[in-house]
Amino acid sequence: MPKIEYDEIAKKSLQEYGLNHYELEFVGQSGNVIYRVSDKENMQQYSLRIHESRSQGQEEIWNSKESLESEVRWLDTLSSETDIAAPKPVLNRNNQLVTRVVYNNRDVNCTLLTWVEGEQKPYIVTPEDAGKIGALIGKLHRQSTKWSLPDGFLRPTFDENKLDSSIEIISKAIEQGILSKEGELLILAGQKARDIMIRIERTSDKWGLIHADLIPSNFIFHKDIVSPIDFGACGFGYYLLDLGWTFSYIHPALRESLLNSYSAIFPLPSNHEQLLETFFIIAQLDTLGFWLGLPDALEWLGGHVSKLVQREFGHYLQGQSFLFTGTPYWE
Repeated sequence: MPKIEYDEIAKKSLQEYGLNHYELEFVGQSGNVIYRVSDKENMQQYSLRIHESRSQGQEEIWNSKESLESEVRWLDTLSSETDIAAPKPVLNRNNQLVTRVVYNNRDVNCTLLTWVEGEQKPYIVTPEDAGKIGALIGKLHRQSTKWSLPDGFLRPTFDENKLDSSIEIISKAIEQGILSKEGELLILAGQKARDIMIRIERTSDKWGLIHADLIPSNFIFHKDIVSPIDFGACGFGYYLLDLGWTFSYIHPALRESLLNSYSAIFPLPSNHEQLLETFFIIAQLDTLGFWLGLPDALEWLGGHVSKLVQREFGHYLQGQSFLFTGTPYWE
């Protein structure tokens, strides 16, 4: 959909929140369309999300009304019951968390959140920042174990079925020539990771509600505080999977600092190094499944996959540890 149409949807949505005098700034679109809203009357800033993804690989459940209500309920709980500075949902004039906009005979769901001030960092480059991120993730997981889910809570599940779906998408991309034959090593690594994952017991200290997209662009740094944003991918999964996504963008030299801060708040299993490498593989496959649904990703995805195969995925298949050593795929 052209941006001009999203502008119109944004304006119709904001009417339901009683906002009349504001500035609207388009931020971007990935899993959602994001606008920054500056309320001139109340001197407040918000994040308006129009829930339509750019990726054809994203299932419909992510943007259903029930799923979105569940996501923002978690955000509301984090804001009210913890010291985590997460975005806080805003109710519309009907006291609803999700606003439905009808545009050109289509129903589009929208949500409004408080804007989190601070700086996004494209890379995490210091042990101090890595440590802050580890402590934040530990707090998220600790809260998840203690929270009693409200009735009707619905979010996707990151289990073996989700992994199978990612592997299927990658397999089709290889068959169609979108990815080269070396991508078959991705599938072999995914099958190895699957065999390990399905043997992990889903106890409350291992499995629960996770953010599922804790990458550098979803951390906001402000003074000494690190805040999580973009909970649009949150769902049920192993807590170590959250760290698998984070380690996909944290240099091996900084991962120990992150884990030390994390484990001071939330316990790690004794075999966490092997498991974290497994969940690194699973997180990468899930991300690739999403990226393969983005038309503009195909231009650079081949080189990305080639480095993964030669480095982390190759080491994993050979039984060689890569969590704290080696050259990461992005260098």
